[in-house]
Amino acid sequence: MSQRRIFQIGERIREVIAEQLHRVADPRFDLVTITSVMVSPDLRNAKVYWVVSLISGVDREVRVKEVQEAFESAAGLFKKTLAKQLGIRFVPEVRFYYDDTLDTVEHVERLMAKVRSTENP
Repeated sequence: MSQRRIFQIGERIREVIAEQLHRVADPRFDLVTITSVMVSPDLRNAKVYWVVSLISGVDREVRVKEVQEAFESAAGLFKKTLAKQLGIRFVPEVRFYYDDTLDTVEHVERLMAKVRSTENP
C-alpha cells in the first residue's frame, strides 16, 4: 500500500468523522475539531486526533475528559458510518486521542515570554 493511498484514506476518515460530529446529538461534541488522522500501513488501525475549544467557566481537563468519554461511547457509530462511506474491505479500528499540540505551543510561548521578561528588566 502506498503512502499516498494511506494518507488519502486518513483524510477521508477525518472528513467523515468531522461531518458526523455535526449530526450527532451529543452536546459534548460541541466545538470539537478533528485535527488529523494517522492510519497504520496495513489499514487496520486509525488514530484520530482532536481538539476542543473551551467554554467559558469550564475547566480544560474536565472538558477534555467529557469529550474523550463521548468519543469512546460513540466509537461504534463512527465505525459504522466509516464502513458505509469508505468503500474499503476492512474498516480500521478507530481510536480517539486529544491533540495536545496547541497546549504545548501555549506552554512554550509562556516560558519564552518569562525568559524575555527576565532578560529585559
